[in-house]
Amino acid sequence: MEYAGRVGVGCVVAPGVILTARRMVEPASTESVGEPRIVRVLSTGGPGPRAEAEVAWRRGEAALLRCRPRDLGQEFTPVRWGEMTCTDPVAPPQCSALGLAPNGMRSIESGARRDEQAGWPDAGGPEPLKAPVHVDMDTVANASPAYGLHLALRPSQHLDSQAYSPWQGMSGAAVFCADLLMGMVAHAPGAGLHSRVEAVPARQLLEDRGFCDIIEEACGSRPRLEAADLDGLFDSLPQPAAAASYLLDPRSEVVDFIGLDTEINTLTDWCHTREGVSVAAVEGPAGVGKSRLGAELARRLSERRPEAEHQPGSADIPWTAGFLSGTPAQQPPPYGMFRQLTRPALIIVDEAETRLKQVDELLSVLAAHERPQHRIRVLLLTRSTRSWWHKLQDHYRGLVLDPPVRLGSDALYRHHTAAQIQELAEIDFSKRILTLHRAGTPDDWDAYQAADQRASAAAHTPPAQTATVTKSAPPHILTLHMDALTSVLLNSPGELTDSLPATLTLLEHETTYLKRGAAKQGLPHAHPHLLQALIALQAMAGAGTEEETTALIQTAWQFHHRPHPAPLDEHTLHKLHRTLRECHPPLDGGSCGGTGPHALTSALIERLEKDTGTFLHHALTSSHITAGQRQRSLTAIAHALTTHTGLAPHVAHTIAVNSGLLAVPATHIAEHLPENTREKWLKTLHAAAAQRQREVQERQREAEARRQAEAQQRAAREAAAARVRTIVATPGEPLVLSRTAVRADGTVRPSAPAPAAAVNGGGQGQSAVRERVVSNGTPGRPSAPAQPAPTPQGTTGPPPAPSGQAPRRRRRRSLRDPSIPALFVMITVPLAILVTVVWATLQRT
Repeated sequence: MEYAGRVGVGCVVAPGVILTARRMVEPASTESVGEPRIVRVLSTGGPGPRAEAEVAWRRGEAALLRCRPRDLGQEFTPVRWGEMTCTDPVAPPQCSALGLAPNGMRSIESGARRDEQAGWPDAGGPEPLKAPVHVDMDTVANASPAYGLHLALRPSQHLDSQAYSPWQGMSGAAVFCADLLMGMVAHAPGAGLHSRVEAVPARQLLEDRGFCDIIEEACGSRPRLEAADLDGLFDSLPQPAAAASYLLDPRSEVVDFIGLDTEINTLTDWCHTREGVSVAAVEGPAGVGKSRLGAELARRLSERRPEAEHQPGSADIPWTAGFLSGTPAQQPPPYGMFRQLTRPALIIVDEAETRLKQVDELLSVLAAHERPQHRIRVLLLTRSTRSWWHKLQDHYRGLVLDPPVRLGSDALYRHHTAAQIQELAEIDFSKRILTLHRAGTPDDWDAYQAADQRASAAAHTPPAQTATVTKSAPPHILTLHMDALTSVLLNSPGELTDSLPATLTLLEHETTYLKRGAAKQGLPHAHPHLLQALIALQAMAGAGTEEETTALIQTAWQFHHRPHPAPLDEHTLHKLHRTLRECHPPLDGGSCGGTGPHALTSALIERLEKDTGTFLHHALTSSHITAGQRQRSLTAIAHALTTHTGLAPHVAHTIAVNSGLLAVPATHIAEHLPENTREKWLKTLHAAAAQRQREVQERQREAEARRQAEAQQRAAREAAAARVRTIVATPGEPLVLSRTAVRADGTVRPSAPAPAAAVNGGGQGQSAVRERVVSNGTPGRPSAPAQPAPTPQGTTGPPPAPSGQAPRRRRRRSLRDPSIPALFVMITVPLAILVTVVWATLQRT
């Protein structure tokens, strides 16, 4: 930032809003009053485009500049605001200050070559400096008006001067702890080599309503403080985005809180009781507003109240409040830090019935004998308390309240009708979407194209199959909000005119959002079906680590390419990693965040399973996902059955086919499900067991049939071989073995017997040789006389060889052939006579 010959730094805290030191924007003299204030975004690649800004707010040591978001040349999401809350953290918080390097600062003010218009050096501009800082914990414990920070870097000796501070580039620098902005360096230290600086805490800035109004106008959400040193224990707040998952998230607080006055007052009174540690529960079915009630209670308790901030012991002192992370960054989680806070704490556990082990770990630490410094309240949000609530009471006597606060589906309709609630929701959604557009949040959603696609789908969908979501009267608040958001996205306020579910349009909106994020990461042609599989798997299984995210991506990739498997290269894997992390940032310190309410997840699971018939099989049996992801997927599917009953036969079939892998975890999760969900889930498991039994019986019958067929074939072959071996001749007659072939099925195929040989060359007048063959084990049964096959000329003789084949070799005559002795007599008798005559003649001579 440059103004009136001075150069300083600031931080973009919202689209088009820059936080900086007040002295950097105040005119130094009357001559500089009309000079413009020029800002540029610095990065390692050099400064960005110039943007002219104006002062929007100033108080104490801080000021806000405002410009058009697109003039900065980059997209910026709102920062998260944090404060130090723990006086005795397990590990010192890792903080850093973002300013200008001392050498770069000196080069600017020493008259280096400047850009003719802006005054920045030609050679890329000054480099940003990320200086590690250490927080003085005494300033945290005493709630000092400023944080004491020690810079971990020291300037070079040649920069030491009595007239020059080497840290001038740190004035207005933002101080971050992880991703939370916890303060701003008000001014640079004086001359010398010391490195202690003071920062204005973020809590002081958020005490000013004018400051918060400017931030809310820029990004659409009011800034809230989060515990910077408890960032790994609490979920972070959702980041604004043009996506249905953000707009419908109850923690986004897009829709104003209405109704439930009795419940919010009951919980507020409970928080202000005198007990040190206390536990309460809110029970109700999905979609009735439990999470929204918890978020509203956290907002009211943590809201900044300057009049009570500096009054020790005041009942109105702001609280530290948040949703407990399901995947804490440190293991084991340092829950003991909650006992060392500077403020009262509200810890909200969502879906507590599925996190009983974590609840027990938390309460075992909080139930120590020493009284904590401030009150601690644990609020459990659950669909059903069933037996575990009474066990919790017995184990932690005096901590757990009774009975739970129960929410019914009609709790919101005490003062408003369903039509009024939907109308108010439409107004709030329209305002937030308009604010996001004004802040420069990218959104390429085409309402008219979406309306045409929805009309086309309604025209081609039979009325009986338009929706499988069961609607009850009165509808849940989430159902009304989904209908309201769908109406806003289609530019058609009021009730939907078709019978298609609102989730049809909301899923298209979420897919468009993810496709836009993939294109930003270098995947402009990512297929929508692949992205939908990623959304569904991410919502079902979750990803607490990079390895689990990789497992989700590999599972979605294999499912999408199941007809024609394709390898997943490393570059595409990394791009999909960044897409999921950017589009759905983690709220609990994991690798990537969630994708919105369970209703969207359930609808997407049903759509993918209906379109492919194999999604559940791939999602639950993939070799890439972990056992924890598989169990979370089964839990999500069990909850989906309460509203999407059409999934039941698909789920039963998948569990039945893969019973060895899925039966045990599917049975285990039933213990923690609400009563109505548990009943439907157990029916599905019984159906799966029955189907499994039928399939086993069918396979047994098929195996028995195969064994019988093989036994029959084996017996047939043995019988054929026995018939061939037991062929004998009738006593007194020669035996002629006929050529016999055994087929593959064991039956005997006899070939034609060899033709009888004729005496003296054989003729038709010679008698044929008779043969007797023993058949079917009965010796002596004569067979039919062999008939010589006719030749083409009508003569008898052996049949001609088929065309293209060599003639068969004639079988050598057996010595037992009856024609052999006759021929021998016919030859030897004349020879004997001839020899006798010759011998007698010789004697006479």
